[in-house]
Amino acid sequence: MATSTLKILREVNDYTQDFIAEDVLGISQTTYARIEQDPSKIRAEHAQKLAELYKVSIANLLSEATPIITFQTKAIAENNNSANNGYSNSSTFHAHEGEVKALKEQNELLIKQNAELMELVKALGGKLAGGNG
Repeated sequence: MATSTLKILREVNDYTQDFIAEDVLGISQTTYARIEQDPSKIRAEHAQKLAELYKVSIANLLSEATPIITFQTKAIAENNNSANNGYSNSSTFHAHEGEVKALKEQNELLIKQNAELMELVKALGGKLAGGNG
């Protein structure tokens, strides 16, 4: 049987079955393990709590399709009496590093060709001006 979305979401978020079972749902770890193996056995209120925890819809939570997980940068902030004095950690994933490198190389070549064409235009411009006078 394929890995359930419940298990994938739990592992991606670095939660244990114990934490989800006892702290989030108020059930035993064994009961939660059974739900993870067969999500069709989940109670509506448990599905709602997990959907809120993972910030997904109940439909996505219980879907049999492999979930697509998107990682976003989280802000790191210090909270002082309701004032938000923090900073943001802006890590960037380079999914298309090869494409970016190729485009940079192409851009450099075009800049060089443009400079050569400008020199040619200047040279031809002088000859044309001299030939007409």
